[in-house]
Amino acid sequence: MSDSGRPGVEPTFEDDMRAAEYALGTLDAQERAALEDEASRDPGTADRIRAWERRLAPLMGIVPPAAPPSRVRGALLRALPAAAGSGPGELYRLRRQVRRWRVAAAGSGLLAAGLALFVAIGPARSPAGGRYLAVVQGGGALPALIVRVDTQTGLAQVRPVGADAPAGRSLELWYVGAGGAKPLGLVGADSSQVKLPRDTAADGVIAVSVEPPGGSPSGQPTGPVVYSGKLIAE
Repeated sequence: MSDSGRPGVEPTFEDDMRAAEYALGTLDAQERAALEDEASRDPGTADRIRAWERRLAPLMGIVPPAAPPSRVRGALLRALPAAAGSGPGELYRLRRQVRRWRVAAAGSGLLAAGLALFVAIGPARSPAGGRYLAVVQGGGALPALIVRVDTQTGLAQVRPVGADAPAGRSLELWYVGAGGAKPLGLVGADSSQVKLPRDTAADGVIAVSVEPPGGSPSGQPTGPVVYSGKLIAE
């Protein structure tokens, strides 16, 4: 349970972003279950989740329906006999997995639609709290990263989702603003915290380039930019 569940403790930026990721469907099964348990005991957590669900609900109307590829249905049908022969527990696990796939598909559709919507609207208005969310995407089924920015603390939380580095190469994260590209660090397999440049602003972009092992030798992107996302004001 987060500190915000204790009386008299204000919710943190991390608390709010966990609620946002829950509504987007990007939390894994364990994180999602833990947040649901917290919400059942903490009205503040439940309120934050509902607020994000209301905020994202209008995006559902601009996500076109899409049927899954035929190979997905075939794979599920092939798996069902084996699961059924293993007993009700295994069949239940498979059904839960299918539900998670549906959530992930809906979440990635919302993320892509939301990114397109905010790009069309233009630069975000700077909020009083200086907090932003960047959905960093490159055209795949899932976003590459979710980056949570807090200009008050000068830090950003980087959560890998679908980022994939080519063999023998590194992915490097950049903030691109009026002063050009500033390196933020390498993209790893786990969530990390990075320091923001001083000129981080509402109209900036978070980008990821492919670099030699260990990162760019010049302090500027040397390889192709494979993922990018605008900062969205919270």
